[in-house]
Order: sequence, then structure tokens, then C-alpha cells
Amino acid sequence: MKSLKLLVYADVNLNIMDGSSVWLAELLRLIAADPRVQLDFLQKAPDQGGPLNEQVRDIATINRIEKHPRPMQPGQVVEAIRELDDQNHYDRVLVRGNIALGQELIKILPGRLAYYTLEPFQRMTELTRTEKAGIGQLLKKTAFAIVQSERMRTSYSREFDIPEEHLYILPPLIPPIVKNPSFRNRLNTLCYTGKFSEEWGTPGLVDAFNALKQKLPYAKLNIAGNKFHGDLGGRKDEIEQYFASDENINWVGEVSRQESIQLSRDSDIGFALRSGQIDNDNSQELSTKLFEYMSAGKPVILRPTKVHKDLLGDDFPLFAENHAEAAEKCAAAMTNVALYEQAAKMAYSAYKRFANTVNHAEIVERLLNHKKTTVLFAGHDFKFLTDVIDAYDKDDKFEVLIDKWKGHTQHNEDESLDKLTQADIIFCEWGLGNIRWYSNYKKPGQKLVVRVHRQEVQRLDYLCDSIEKNIDKYIFIAPYRYEEFVAKAHMPRRKSKMIFNSVDTDVITPSGRYSDGFTIGMVGIVPWGKRLDRAVEVLKLLWEKNKNFKLRVKGKKPNELPWMLNDNHKEEMERFEHLFNSINSEPWGKNIIFDPHGNDMSNWYKKVDYILSVSDYEGSHQAVAEGMASGAFPLILPWAGAETVYPKELIFSGVEALVSFISCNPDRKQYVEYARKHFDRRLIVSQIRELCESVS
Repeated sequence: MKSLKLLVYADVNLNIMDGSSVWLAELLRLIAADPRVQLDFLQKAPDQGGPLNEQVRDIATINRIEKHPRPMQPGQVVEAIRELDDQNHYDRVLVRGNIALGQELIKILPGRLAYYTLEPFQRMTELTRTEKAGIGQLLKKTAFAIVQSERMRTSYSREFDIPEEHLYILPPLIPPIVKNPSFRNRLNTLCYTGKFSEEWGTPGLVDAFNALKQKLPYAKLNIAGNKFHGDLGGRKDEIEQYFASDENINWVGEVSRQESIQLSRDSDIGFALRSGQIDNDNSQELSTKLFEYMSAGKPVILRPTKVHKDLLGDDFPLFAENHAEAAEKCAAAMTNVALYEQAAKMAYSAYKRFANTVNHAEIVERLLNHKKTTVLFAGHDFKFLTDVIDAYDKDDKFEVLIDKWKGHTQHNEDESLDKLTQADIIFCEWGLGNIRWYSNYKKPGQKLVVRVHRQEVQRLDYLCDSIEKNIDKYIFIAPYRYEEFVAKAHMPRRKSKMIFNSVDTDVITPSGRYSDGFTIGMVGIVPWGKRLDRAVEVLKLLWEKNKNFKLRVKGKKPNELPWMLNDNHKEEMERFEHLFNSINSEPWGKNIIFDPHGNDMSNWYKKVDYILSVSDYEGSHQAVAEGMASGAFPLILPWAGAETVYPKELIFSGVEALVSFISCNPDRKQYVEYARKHFDRRLIVSQIRELCESVS
């Protein structure tokens, strides 16, 4: 199984609660949850307590590292990372910082640094051509660069001449959505959580709230945060005194992210009106705090920038350009039920749309993607899976392991355990003893997929005894089998997928056919349920009409299969012996040709005009699909589910109807395109790979 030795550093102080420190704590929690990651976290500043440090401290799988008794300066950061990397030889080092820090780190971590910097877009309008070229050189040398949005990726790609695929989108780490919010103003309460600074709009918040109180004296303001930034740092005492002296203000100071989110949800309107220096039509950042309000169905006061309009719509009613307009919009929403509901629902719907596009777990996959993914195929028979195995074997991004079982339950357990430890994806072909064993031994972080055919319905205990929560996906080879197994084995539909077996339509083609118009083909005659006797009856009736008809049978005879010689199959063998005696004694018997088992199927199909499927039961009967692709005409007697795989006009009520069709239809329509459309190797392999590689 892939593993990742990762060092994380962010130029963020966890002792101070703001959007950046909340982001860092959530990112660490997210990455640490993946069992494949060995995570070291280099802290900018020593742990001085508080909810965010406590949140990180509670993550048992993080190795927290403190290097200095005070917050580290850039030079100290570079030296600390150099020292740690020399000791631990990290696969990747993920850093959030400014341009200058990145330019120093890339000198020691080329190709291994995953870098996240917001400085370029914050300074985009003032960057010189030389500075842009330098930023471009920095980001190109990274393993990949991190951006927050598609718009930011497009901007970085254009301005710094970087391929978009080198820029990984890590959206804001958003909170879970509130189900069924009321969309009602309950307490006339405005809310702000985050840092206090000129750029983040703190003076505007104060001015807006004072103006709001002039209109609505009963209005309240909830505030969380303790970081005073820039010019406001020198006014900390003054601002704290203001917050404490106004009975309409509830300032809770530093709180955990969960408490911050709860404060947002206990309020009525979120305040996200940052300065025009931060939020303008050139900016591409979306605030995490903005999503905290929206996830609870709370309307938000914010600037009408391009990125905000893209998110909420041009007609969102609570856009404001300044504190005076913000106060007007707040008062209107608090006193107009319809307006409040409209804004709340627009914010909530926008959040749901955004959340549906986000998968934060992909950051670990991106950090791991320099390592090959190991796919382990386990089972007793891979004859229907060769196309998939070959595709992975030819892909340089993957390693292929095979755990070949001797039977439904017989295997070398030591060998299976050894291969299990190496696997990222486990693919059990057939849902028999293999899936029962692997579902018990699968490790956290591994993906387990099983493909179910038909014979499993006779031994449902294997699937039923498997640990369902450890199985990520079930693949079924036909719609009928999908419904059958879901019903009989109570398999969850959310995990189930129907994908046909594949046919190599590049190899099995109608070109070069040399059949004579009178040859019927049958592939596989064991067990008895394949019904060779029916195929013989078809030939007999056709031969009586025209002595040119013949039957070619491809595959092993019963006496060539050791398992057919045991006592459990004695009665079945007697049936076969009786049938072979009839063939050998009748004049039409000379028109039955037994072709040995072999890998020459593409050539064999060129000899036959019709391909028979006369079984009592089948999963999807691969010979029909292959015969179709070769230009042979399929003739099917009804087995359960046949009509869900093949066109209904190819299914006949009985032997007589089938014979009558052959006799009256010398000009046969070919179904080559049907086979290509439904069973082509490229289509099926891509479907299976997409399912295996997207399992999370």
C-alpha cells in the first residue's frame, strides 16, 4: 500500500484564532485521518494553549514539532525544514507562506515542495513583469502549487505561465451543512468571526453596527476572535473596551472552530464585508467564514465582487459597497420577512452547489500521485478480466499483483497476506471465498472491489458472510444479476454498479470470415446446464432439412475436467455418455465437430455463422457477445436475464422457433455494432477503472 512521509508547515500562529489558523487546524485533521500518511507538523509558534492548539493536540497521529520558544522568523523556518528533511527524508513537504519563503524553500526542496501562497493574487495588480517571472519559476519547480478556486487557477496559469494541471485546487475547508434551516430572522443578531484589521473590515463593522442601532436599537452583534492585525494591533485595548462596554455586543473572544460555527448558526446575518483592498473584482479568494454563515442558511453582507456574484448570483439582495449601505441592507432584512427569506435561501442554495463540487480528501491523493498505485487481483479464474489486468499492467502509474487462488476457497494465505500489505486497490474477481477473506483482512486506506458473475447465487454464503462495510463497490455483469443479488444478498445499491463483460473488438472482428453459411457454433458444454443436448437437437432438425448444416463445439469435454470425474457428478457424466453415444451412432453425428479448448477464439468465430446460447442459466454468456462482434448471428433460448443483455429479437421461445428462423433467414443481419456499443474493451475497461480509482 502507498505510504506518504509528509511534513506540514504554515506561516500561521495557532495561538491566535482567525480564518488562516482555523484552516490549518482543519487541514491537519483532514490529512491525519488518512492511514497512509505519516504526518509531521512543524509549528510556527510554541503551543500556548487555546482551542485550536487543543484540536491539533487531540489528533493522535500527528507528530507535533516545536523548534523555537518564540514565533519563527523566515530564516529559522527554512533552517528547521532543512534539518527535519535531512533527518526524515520526506516524500513531500506542504507549506503555506509568502513568495519570499517559497523562493528559499524551493532551493532545498525542488520537486517535493507543495506550496500554497495567496500573496500573488493579493498583489496581482502591483506585480512587475520580473516579479511575475520569478513567481512562475518558483511555482513550476514545486511538486505542485495549491490554489483555492478554478478562477484562481486560471489566473495563476495565465499570469505566471504555468500549466493548469500543475495547479491543484484546494477549496475552503467548509463546515457540514445544516439540514432544514428555518430561513427566519429570530433574534435580530449580526455576527462576525475572525481577525480584527483594517483590511478585514473591522472599522466598517463597528460603523455599520452603530448605524444599524440607530435604525433598530434592539439589534445585537455576536463577535468571536482575538487577533488584532496591522494598525489595529495598537488599538487593541480601545477596541476591547468598546466591545465590552456596549450591552448590544456579545464578544466571546477566542473559541474553537466548532464554537465559532455554532455562534454563526445562533445569529441571523453574517458580516463578511471586507475592505476593497481584499475584496475587489481582481480578487479570487472565498472566505471560510462566508461558508460558515451560508451553510446554516444565514444571509450574508458582503461586497458585490465578481467572485461573490459567481457564487451567489448578480441579484443577491444583500450586497453592499460600504458600511452605510451595509447598515441599510441589514435593517431591511431584519424587518422584511420576505427579503430575509429570499437572501437566506439564495445563500443556502449557493452553499449546496459549492459543496457538491468539493472533495478535500483528494489532497492526499495528489500528494501521493508520484508513487505508483498497486492493484491486486484476487480470484481463481481471470478469463473474463484479462482486458482490465492488461490495461493496468501497461500503465506506468500502476503496479499489478496477482493472487491466484486454487479454487473457491483454497489459497496460500501467507502469499495473500504478503500481497495484501502492498495493495492500494484490491479487485476480487468472483464473489466467493476471496471476497470473504479479503473483506476480513482489508486494511484502512485500501479500496476493495468485487465483481460478481452468476455462480455466486448458488453460494450466497460467501457474499453474505463478507464484511459489507469493508467492501467499497460491487460490480455486476448484467442488469438481471444486479437486481437478483441486491435482492437475495441485501447488497446496498449505493455501492452497486452494473458493468458488462468486455470483448476485444479489435481482435474479434467480422473481417476475414470464412464460414459457409451452414455452421452453428457453441462455446463450452460443461456443466450439463450448458445444454449440449439442445444444440444437438437444433443440428438434427436443420440437418433433416439440409445435410450441409454442421455444429462446431469449442471447449473441453467432460472427461477432460478432473472435477467432473468425482462421485458428485456421476449422474451428470452418465447423461453426457448417453448423449455422446447418440452422436456417435446417428448419421448426423458426423456433422458435429469438437474443437479443442484454446486461445484461438477470434479465428474460431470466423468459421461459424450462428452462435448458440441454449443454457438453462447464464450470467451474461460471453460467447454471445464475442460471436456478435465476429459477425456471427446470436441465437438464444430464454435464460433468466437474457433480454437485459441482448436484443429481444435474438431470443426464441424454443428449439423449433430457433430452427425455423435459421431456415427462413439466409440473409442474416449482423449485430457487430451492438457488440461494439455495449461490450467494447475500451468502454468496459474505462468504466471499471473509473469505478476502482474513484472509490473513496
